[in-house]
Amino acid sequence: MQSTLRSLTLAARTVPAAVRNHRNIALARYNRCIKALPGHKPAVTTVPVHAMATTAPASPAEARAMARFRQLVPTLGGNYKGAHGKVAVVGGCLEFTGAPFFAAMSALRVGADMAYVICTPSAATAIKSYSPELMVLPYLPEQQQQQQQQQMSTGAEGEGPVDQAAVELAVSRICPWLSRASALVVGPGLGGDPAVCATAAALMGEARRLGLPLLVDGSALTHIVAKNAATVSGYRSCILTPNVAELGRIAEAVGLRLPGKMSDAWLAHAPRVAEAFGGPVVLAKGEEDLLCGPAEQQQQQQPESGAPPDTSPSTAASREPQPLLRCSDPGSLRRCGGQGDVLAGTAAAFLGWAAKQQQQQQQQFQADASGGGGGGSRGCGGGLDTATVALCGYAACKVMRGAARRAFEAEERSMLAGDIIPLLYPTFKQIVGQS
Repeated sequence: MQSTLRSLTLAARTVPAAVRNHRNIALARYNRCIKALPGHKPAVTTVPVHAMATTAPASPAEARAMARFRQLVPTLGGNYKGAHGKVAVVGGCLEFTGAPFFAAMSALRVGADMAYVICTPSAATAIKSYSPELMVLPYLPEQQQQQQQQQMSTGAEGEGPVDQAAVELAVSRICPWLSRASALVVGPGLGGDPAVCATAAALMGEARRLGLPLLVDGSALTHIVAKNAATVSGYRSCILTPNVAELGRIAEAVGLRLPGKMSDAWLAHAPRVAEAFGGPVVLAKGEEDLLCGPAEQQQQQQPESGAPPDTSPSTAASREPQPLLRCSDPGSLRRCGGQGDVLAGTAAAFLGWAAKQQQQQQQQFQADASGGGGGGSRGCGGGLDTATVALCGYAACKVMRGAARRAFEAEERSMLAGDIIPLLYPTFKQIVGQS
């Protein structure tokens, strides 16, 4: 036993200090709790470090992708509050308060300066109590709750029409906050309330008007995109993050019916779904995360072989669309709730960095063109390009999978999404190589 503990202690010295500190804090908390149980003693007296699973050496394509991503990471020092991004999360209702918290906190933990959650009044108090780091805006209208109260008092049944006046009022209150954001996440914990979804859809339209990077996840895929693909079709500064079931729903929205029963085999059709949407990057989540974009971008991303690409009509017609990027890094063996929300917040923070850099470049270009005068508007050339959007999603997948792997090695079957979030930044530093 003593030799085992000595070997674990030696192994712990190879783990980054930030990870050791996090594990020591968690173990101390665990030991304090277990002391209260009759007949039990703390079973662990040192950091329980298993041999960390390591990823395979990066391929040349992966190395090039991460080299490009490093250029998007903002430099620390000499910045104002908000210079490294403000992420807005639209979601959170009476039933679901954890998802928007996970998304917003993940954005902060990977380096965004500020995050705010735009939720329903019934969710606001709970989300405010989770962390003082978040700004919580209870501006989403709740129609179902009000109708349920009326039905209980009058005995009437059925779902009434959406209160457009309430939706318009909510949008007018939220839009000033969107103009300050560098990225928008719609969907974590959104729920299916018709007024909430109508408001969220209107905010997605406002994000497009502003050229604001948009990430659509969870409930918003089912209740907004699957019912009206036009909300995101053609918008390139956008990531859709469907799981297998959601991929099938949004595929039908663009006229594609995936074959057979729902299974992981559907993920192979993600490139076709992305092609049909004609703009957003589809980040299909599965054993291997696939980042897929529109057809013209897929042609530009063909592997470098030294030979010119075959652009003949017959070849182009027969060529199946392929993912732009794939992330197959090892992750957690346990799929707990909330991991998708962590990924959404992480990717939104990275999209915000890309948008900030693009805005600064546009301002510099305008200043040079006008001899030092002139300002800049959000984005340039219609927003972020597909390659940059896919790159942000790819980096987020790598960070999320690495942090989940570390959390599982410590917590195993008891791992929760909250165990992943403190490990995002140590994993970011390991993967990206920057502080």
